Amino acid sequence: MFSMFIPVTTLLAIATTAIAHDGIEEHGRRHRLPWFHAQSQQERVYGQGGEGGRMDQRSLAGFSLLQDGFTVIGLPDTQNYASDFPQIFTAQTNWVVASRDALDIRFVSHYGDIVNNADQVLQWDRADVSMRVLDDSGLAYGVCPGNHDLTPSGGSGQPFIPQEYVARFGPARFAGDSFFKGGSASGLSSYQFFTAGGVDFLALHLACDMPIEELAWAQGVLDANKRRCVMVTTHRYLQDAEDYTAGVPLVSSGRYPSVWYGVEGTYHPQGIQSEEAWQWFLRKNTNIFLVNCGHFHEEFRQVSQNVAGKPVHEVLADFQDDPNGGDGWLRIMKFDTVSGTIDVDTYSPTLQAIRTADESDFTLAVNFADYRLPIDRGFKAYQQGVNGYQGTQDTWVSQQNPNTSYGNNDTRVSDDDTANSIFTDYRGQALVRFDGIIGPGQVPAGSTISNATLVIDVPDDIDTPLYNPSFFVYEVIRSWNESSTWNSLGGGLSPGADLGAQVGSFLGDSVPNGDAMRRINVTAAVQAWANGSPNYGLAILPQIISGNDDGIEIRSSENGNTILRPRLEITYAVTPTGPDLDGDGVVGGSDLAVLLGAWGGSGAADLDGNGVVDGGDLAIVLGSWG
Repeated sequence: MFSMFIPVTTLLAIATTAIAHDGIEEHGRRHRLPWFHAQSQQERVYGQGGEGGRMDQRSLAGFSLLQDGFTVIGLPDTQNYASDFPQIFTAQTNWVVASRDALDIRFVSHYGDIVNNADQVLQWDRADVSMRVLDDSGLAYGVCPGNHDLTPSGGSGQPFIPQEYVARFGPARFAGDSFFKGGSASGLSSYQFFTAGGVDFLALHLACDMPIEELAWAQGVLDANKRRCVMVTTHRYLQDAEDYTAGVPLVSSGRYPSVWYGVEGTYHPQGIQSEEAWQWFLRKNTNIFLVNCGHFHEEFRQVSQNVAGKPVHEVLADFQDDPNGGDGWLRIMKFDTVSGTIDVDTYSPTLQAIRTADESDFTLAVNFADYRLPIDRGFKAYQQGVNGYQGTQDTWVSQQNPNTSYGNNDTRVSDDDTANSIFTDYRGQALVRFDGIIGPGQVPAGSTISNATLVIDVPDDIDTPLYNPSFFVYEVIRSWNESSTWNSLGGGLSPGADLGAQVGSFLGDSVPNGDAMRRINVTAAVQAWANGSPNYGLAILPQIISGNDDGIEIRSSENGNTILRPRLEITYAVTPTGPDLDGDGVVGGSDLAVLLGAWGGSGAADLDGNGVVDGGDLAIVLGSWG
């Protein structure tokens, strides 16, 4: 990412300057103020008056479930309001509630740094008062902790004190709220449901620096909700350094670069870097369409591609160093699920103004159907330690050490010569198996497998520039366990005797460099298991190339990094039954959308069996709502 001709001292100086106030130089202001203008009431009216009653008391007609357009509000860092300008914080939430019907606001997401000092009770009290406006209205919302919510003054290396955040904004706050679906064990991450525009959404709020334990929890949540489009909010993720260097990319804008973590370390003791979060978690969850963040005083956005080649919008907004602690700027995200757009405005209720620069006023293109599992498909994922799964077995066997078991190691080896010698060719063969994946509550026996993908992480790839060998994945047709050795398997594994058909392959060299993920199509093997063949797992064998002695290491199910352990993703055909037409476990707006889309026809949406999808079927869906 960085030019090799820029001295490290220069980079560190830039980093130090940029993070002095979470993304602004030591003494305060941006070099240019944003373009904005105040609006008259005739230009734009966002709604007047209060909202009576909680959301669950309002009539169904008040929320048109298939209306194309609706709004999500983003609340960037409110830390300075909690410390010095509480009236601005409360003005924001009051405006949101007052504008609820006019804008059809369905959800509010806070980007973290609720307060400025995690050890100051007064700031938490003020934040509670401001956010309680949303609670009292019944409006669905989510929060995530920022560095200032977890440390005394937001500095890395300071004491980690999450207690006040958990007590004030952890799961207990949302007890009884139907939109709140759960929190991580720490209480620092959470997820919420809302439905609008005929689409079921999941809002995932992740703790600052996205620790592995939080992502492992979140992976289980997303695996269980593949029919929901996912909007992620976390605190520190993007930066816009080029705005502080006159557009010169001394440090390219985007995810926080590794060099900055040497100066601005992680705030969570187990936190990871932004690029790691993207590589390890965000891009492989294909129902994520948007990542919002704050922390760095700027506005910025970029588009990245997930593993399915679909766009993921990554958007930064933070105004903490504008006058008056941020001048009340917030994000208005107007969704249109039919046109496939999110129109983003930046507005201040206290200034009654909008920002008109391109970085403040823009439109994102999102084809929401691309991020949802189709209703005629089921999905299961198996990864040790995720969603309670404990059925992964893996090891490797070594011709060089034929009586040694490697079942407890945190990596597995596949190599055409483990000795790396021109005089020998000692093979290394890796094995992996996912037990208990076919049957009741899992992939149904006899299913038609649409796709099965083995996902592995290769921390040590092929290093030689002379060769880029392939590695072949075979279905194993004999029993083995994690104690197996080269000799106990009768001299390793051989095609025909021990191995069935080759079901996939991948290259040993990481392309691009540093991308350790491998995704291998193993549909044929999983289909055979679904059809009743014994599941003895998969073997990964090296291509034998004369003169090449390099191999690969693969993270195992014993590896400490839960989200990089071997993973099997399976998509299979299903037939929807009952009013839960999309199979997500709840009868809601997307089921109604499915039914109306099939209106006048037949099929799974013909719930009363009269041969046509009509009013009788609609009555069944509405009668089962929620």
